[in-house]
Amino acid sequence: MPTSNRRTIIICIGNELIADDAVGFEIYHQLAGCNARLEYCGVGGIDMLPLLEGETDLIVVDAVQLGAAPGTIHVIPWNLLPGGSNAISAHGLGLRETIEIGNLLYPQVMPEHITLVGIEGRCFNRTREYMTGDVQDAICTAVNTIRELI
Repeated sequence: MPTSNRRTIIICIGNELIADDAVGFEIYHQLAGCNARLEYCGVGGIDMLPLLEGETDLIVVDAVQLGAAPGTIHVIPWNLLPGGSNAISAHGLGLRETIEIGNLLYPQVMPEHITLVGIEGRCFNRTREYMTGDVQDAICTAVNTIRELI
């Protein structure tokens, strides 16, 4: 349960020009004005680390490929993220590796609670107009899920 001393940052990741990878960009715009610090990163990776100082909770929003049906919304705590996989964030360094590096280099800066909100995507090799219909339909539900988390 959120308390007044909790500080949440939401980092939305994705390429706004690429089909299902644009979900992070779309969700970023729909969350404008939410009760959390909101950031957009076209790519995740190590560039996320400087954004985390002073935050107790991190919600990462991204398109994922975990083998579920397109449009499936995954809400996964850090300790349950799949390891050794490129299924989460193909934007250079993956989310797991980025957080591990952050924990090693900047343990005093890293948030206590980290959650991935991922939308299962299928189309990552075509332009934006080819976003999978089920992925597009899941965006509103994902936004509501994120609002509940904060």
